[in-house]
Amino acid sequence: MDIIRINLANKMRLILSLILFQRILFAQDSLFWFDMSKVRDPIPKTPIIMDKIFGLSQFTMIDSLKKIKISTLDGYRLQLYESSSAGEANKKMAKYGKSLKDSLYLVFDAPLYKIRYGNYVTKNEAEIEKNNLKNKGYRTAWVVKSRIEQIDLKIDQK
Repeated sequence: MDIIRINLANKMRLILSLILFQRILFAQDSLFWFDMSKVRDPIPKTPIIMDKIFGLSQFTMIDSLKKIKISTLDGYRLQLYESSSAGEANKKMAKYGKSLKDSLYLVFDAPLYKIRYGNYVTKNEAEIEKNNLKNKGYRTAWVVKSRIEQIDLKIDQK
């Protein structure tokens, strides 16, 4: 008789534990107190925020960027500097950025960091610019073959 009571008590504990575990496992947080009609956020005023950052004149510029397509092609650049030190290359990049008006590129071609300048379609254009730079004091510039950027403006067809 005692064994039957012990087994029955163990079974009851097991059933109560399963019911309690099921309630905890499948419990849902009720939001009966939450009224959605009173808590809605206002519609964000993004253009006003953008306007504070960019100003009205910048919106036409931002929209015009969608019309630009950048592609690459074989061309030439001028290599101005190379170093195995990233720090030295960054210092030179900052120095060249102040005095040169065309695009500068920092390229890592293991084990060297290379600073390249410009986008020239023909080697003759690159040679002319190299001579101009040598007259300005950039004696170590040389022409290298490279993939260059070509900017095409899309034409809207309406």
